[in-house]
Amino acid sequence: MAEFLGTYILVFISLGLVLVDVFYQNLEPVSIALSLGFVYAALLFMTVHLSGGFLNPAITVGLWFAKKLSGDKALFFLVSQVLASFLAGASVRYFFGKKSLDFSLGLAPISQENLQMAIILEVIFTTVLIFGVFSSMVDKGGPVSFGPLVIGFLSVALSIFAFPISGAIFNPAKVIGPAIISANYNILIVGIIGPLSASLFGFFYDFVFIRRAIKPHS
Repeated sequence: MAEFLGTYILVFISLGLVLVDVFYQNLEPVSIALSLGFVYAALLFMTVHLSGGFLNPAITVGLWFAKKLSGDKALFFLVSQVLASFLAGASVRYFFGKKSLDFSLGLAPISQENLQMAIILEVIFTTVLIFGVFSSMVDKGGPVSFGPLVIGFLSVALSIFAFPISGAIFNPAKVIGPAIISANYNILIVGIIGPLSASLFGFFYDFVFIRRAIKPHS
């Protein structure tokens, strides 16, 4: 339930901020990125003690790769996050009306020509985000109490850079529901392939930084 509610709020606000800018023209990309970073950090603080504060299928899969989540729990989290994505897309469609479908419910338009570049950028930046999650929220040797702030700050910088190129997704839940509802399949491809490919970094971090840091007692 915590993962469902947190993911729903994150995706709904993420889409809504873009549509507010489209329909009311009083936001800029930097303002959107700052708002997303703030709400992401707040939601992580709100859910970390309830579910771990993942709110992102890419992070959930990364934790499963690193054996920090059991298969059953990872599956439940993924189902909750995907259902939240569809509800958020439907909510945006309700609040902003049919016209919102012309703007893919707040998703960025990505042309076929820029598809490869967008996927590569999503792989790189989602890897950076997962690095931040593992180093500041999963690894007990890191500053775990400040983890949500680290992720929020990191999200702001990455979003400002990536927004005009890939839509700054970093989270399949941001696109699965809205992209299917609005039939924006280019952004669906980018939002699934890019972030989920980056999930492999979870295994890498666990193997290189956590397992090797554990020294056997002499």
